Amino acid sequence: MSRAATAPPEPAPTLAGFQDEFERAARAAGGTVDLRLTVAGSAVRIRFAGAAAAEALGRAFAHLVTGDDEPASLTLHVWDCDAEPAETTTSWAGASYFYDEPGFLALHQPATDVLSVLAADGDVGWYRMPDATRLPFWEYTAPFRHLLGWWLDAQGCRQVHGGAVGTEAGGVLVVGPGGSGKSTTAVASLLDERLRYAGDDYVAVGGDRDPVVHSLYCSAKVRHEDMHRLPNLVPELAAGDRADEKAVFYLATALPGRSISEFPLRAIVVPRLTDRRTARVLPGTRSAALAALAPSTIFQLHPPGGAALADLAQLVRTVPSFVLELGADVETIPRELVRLLEQLP
Repeated sequence: MSRAATAPPEPAPTLAGFQDEFERAARAAGGTVDLRLTVAGSAVRIRFAGAAAAEALGRAFAHLVTGDDEPASLTLHVWDCDAEPAETTTSWAGASYFYDEPGFLALHQPATDVLSVLAADGDVGWYRMPDATRLPFWEYTAPFRHLLGWWLDAQGCRQVHGGAVGTEAGGVLVVGPGGSGKSTTAVASLLDERLRYAGDDYVAVGGDRDPVVHSLYCSAKVRHEDMHRLPNLVPELAAGDRADEKAVFYLATALPGRSISEFPLRAIVVPRLTDRRTARVLPGTRSAALAALAPSTIFQLHPPGGAALADLAQLVRTVPSFVLELGADVETIPRELVRLLEQLP
């Protein structure tokens, strides 16, 4: 009786194997392009295999670029693997697979075939993608967010799903699930010169008793159907945005000087869509703030370990919470935020 032959199992990927693959991709792309940043007060180095990857994924960090060449606390290696990417965006928001293994953390997004890997010691990571020019918009506006989040956790910071705006004296964290008005609130702050922008979707928060917001990205996103509400921002849209995705622009080039790298956190704001004409700030509750902040932070960012929920609960106990009722007149949003900040101690 014959028996069908079976192929031996493929060897498990190793960190050395990822590094070898990056080096091969860099040689094929004509070398590496280095980007040096200061993120939450620490040096980060991103090594791109070729200029195309650097151009596609580096713009969101333009406000954090530094000329310093001090030893990096984190080094990321980024490359295309020349595989065929997903043809449509219909399943881009599907499941992802998180691995917490001896020696590394990893996240695979099957729909886009993006793989993120961070070594256990937390100072080296790898980001492999099929094609740097054919990713969904959120990979351009918030690159390497899982890698940065895992690394930040070891630095005593927590990456959160939220926007943040304010001044050097202090600002607010704007939290809520997709579609709640979080990005609209953050982007609307750009209509008032008194406010500066730290992010509309992902920021980091460090410190226990005196929390500080750290900016990660200078990108901003607006739904195309909402662009009429922000007419002053239309000329600043980044080139190449796709009609079926959100409109994207990068503040470092579109609105120089309006980004801020960090500020003391004074309050948490939960936006609420209403049929009002003008925006209005009302007192909020800790439970509502935690419900708006924790689920999307944990499910989207896959923080390692079991302390994420406790950390977020501690955050909402540390600063006051408010509800921001959004109105049709978006220019009243930043005015209400400025008024709130002026009233806080």
